[in-house]
Amino acid sequence: MPDTPESLNTNSEESCSKHNESPSSKGGWSATFVLLGRLGGIGWFVAITIGLGAYGGYWLDGQFGTAPFLTVLGLALGVLTASVGMIRLLSSIRGNR
Repeated sequence: MPDTPESLNTNSEESCSKHNESPSSKGGWSATFVLLGRLGGIGWFVAITIGLGAYGGYWLDGQFGTAPFLTVLGLALGVLTASVGMIRLLSSIRGNR
């Protein structure tokens, strides 16, 4: 049938081999789980870094009585550290491809 699209043509060996490929034949599943683990790790890194910066600033504010100043400073340092770390981790993931 010349009018049948290639995706519906089941007579050719090429179309059958395309549908029978599993993600593991290309190292897909294990590589996908490793990538998802690394991306999840980046998320935790960002959350913990920002949280620790804000909490550290809040604690220092309580110690020195400088109410919002050190909390904002700690939050800004946490965001800066998280951004730099996230860029480094993402570039290392991209370099491994």
